[in-house]
Amino acid sequence: MHPDAREELLEFLRRVKCDANADGDDAVQVTVPDAIGEEQARLEIDLYLKAWQASHPDVEAHLL
Repeated sequence: MHPDAREELLEFLRRVKCDANADGDDAVQVTVPDAIGEEQARLEIDLYLKAWQASHPDVEAHLL
């Protein structure tokens, strides 16, 4: 992921109240403080990622 796109993703995730930080060159570490359990957190992050990608169709990002 291009560094500018990664920074935009980090800013987006922070605006929706996630804790988000760069992790190496191509990864982003995300936690959802208000989520009840890992499954809910993954669902929320997946939705946020899909919403962000809708406005960035040229960027490829995946939830691991």
